[in-house]
Amino acid sequence: MKKNIKKLSIMVLVLAFMPSVAQAETMYAKKSGVKVTAEKSPTSKVVGTLDTGDRVQVIKKDGRKYQVKLPNGKSGWVFKFKLSDSKPAGKSGGSSLSGLTGKTTIAARESRSGGSIRGLKETTEQYAQGKNIDPSHRRSVDAMVAFSVSDSELAQFQKAGGVGDYSGGGQ
Repeated sequence: MKKNIKKLSIMVLVLAFMPSVAQAETMYAKKSGVKVTAEKSPTSKVVGTLDTGDRVQVIKKDGRKYQVKLPNGKSGWVFKFKLSDSKPAGKSGGSSLSGLTGKTTIAARESRSGGSIRGLKETTEQYAQGKNIDPSHRRSVDAMVAFSVSDSELAQFQKAGGVGDYSGGGQ
């Protein structure tokens, strides 16, 4: 009897401290192009890339970085704000600034403001002419619409400013 209690006690302790797959949290990529890196550093080797809605299992949470297991079995680190606990409704593939890239569609109710982000629409152009808006201001809007930043330039900017993946002091 005493021997059985001892075995049961050891088994309870082992189970209490053993990580369980059932405890792993499932999360989803919020957008396409989410990098999964080998180490917590955003400049570390990329071991995988997630598309919108891709599922991962969270292994460990460490500040703003989550260690995740990918469906292919590989594991790596992701900036926690690029993940969601619920699967995104669609595969929009865009970030909060996706309207600026022209790579997304907008609903009719959003067209009034969303269309103006991409430059002067015909009706807006007519308004600008009717209000005698300086042509140099209109050219400035066209220049903003044409402006483009590469992924490497964006990463360099984020690193220099300590924002995005690079916020968090050494994570």
